Amino acid sequence: MSDDLHWQDDAAVPRYRSSAAARMVNIPVATLRVWERRYRVVGPSQAPSGHRLYSSQDVRRLVLIKQLVDQGNGIGMLARLDTARLQAMVDEVAGVAATLSASPLADRQPDALRVLLLGSGFTPRHVQALQGVPGARIVAHLGDGADTELAARGLQADAVLVEVGALHMDTAQRLWRLARVVGARHQIVVYGFANTQVLESLRVRSAVLRRAPLTPDEWAGLLADESRSWQSLAAVAPAVAQLAPPPRFDADALDALTQAMPRVACECPQHLAQLITLLGQFETYSADCESRQPADVALHAYLFRVAGQARALMEEALVTVARAEGVSLPVRASAVASGDVLSAESGSPAREPVVS
Repeated sequence: MSDDLHWQDDAAVPRYRSSAAARMVNIPVATLRVWERRYRVVGPSQAPSGHRLYSSQDVRRLVLIKQLVDQGNGIGMLARLDTARLQAMVDEVAGVAATLSASPLADRQPDALRVLLLGSGFTPRHVQALQGVPGARIVAHLGDGADTELAARGLQADAVLVEVGALHMDTAQRLWRLARVVGARHQIVVYGFANTQVLESLRVRSAVLRRAPLTPDEWAGLLADESRSWQSLAAVAPAVAQLAPPPRFDADALDALTQAMPRVACECPQHLAQLITLLGQFETYSADCESRQPADVALHAYLFRVAGQARALMEEALVTVARAEGVSLPVRASAVASGDVLSAESGSPAREPVVS
């Protein structure tokens, strides 16, 4: 049996009790139990003593869910996803953050999208057409041999353009590693044949997929779209430097807060609550577009960040109004999921979230 199979078998062995698993995930044990009971995020085994036991795979899944909950995602939605999709979401968020804060965008004005060509299908006519795309610069053209990853070391690229006949899972993984080696956020993959699972693994990583063959002009059109999107983001990224904090209030908390401020005759609390709700919805929408529309990934990453910042500002305004009216801030229900407070079911008193 190979080392990989040994590792997989070992990772599936139940070995950690609830308290140990909760410590590794950095959540209260009560939160872990709520996640299990309400959302069935994992399925731990039960020891003869009656204790729940969690495997390394369970803990890894819980860590991913905790990271995504902290970023404002709903636990109910996350619980329905498999671990591979959760990992892809974490990678996507990390990629968006790198795109928006990487030094090539934040420290200088953009000059050109750096492009790495990969594959033997690019003819001189293809290369000539791609070199003529405004705002893009070809940094290298590599083959698709076993030494490609080694040859790419030392190169820096913003996008990787790939021409491949048969696209298998190992090929997709190799392309992903290569993109990480050169620092590329964007991938355009033109393929001849591939199964649905392989294509989905690339889609969740925001790759643009097209069936071969493409003419030189069609290739140039794809690259022009990428270049335009990249230039747009690069021009505005320095003005939006920070990811927004997770939402402070859920729908119930917003309603409770506005209902507790009847003395404000101008209805400003209600208007603020409506703005917060709409901005939160648009923030979620932008994040969904960022994953579903890879050709516009840069633009939607920017919109996601701007919407989040605007939502956070409106939340701060509502908190200010509440304090001015002497109204206590309600505990948002999602705080239970993120570990800020214990569930009311646990019988422990909930604390008000700290508002800086």
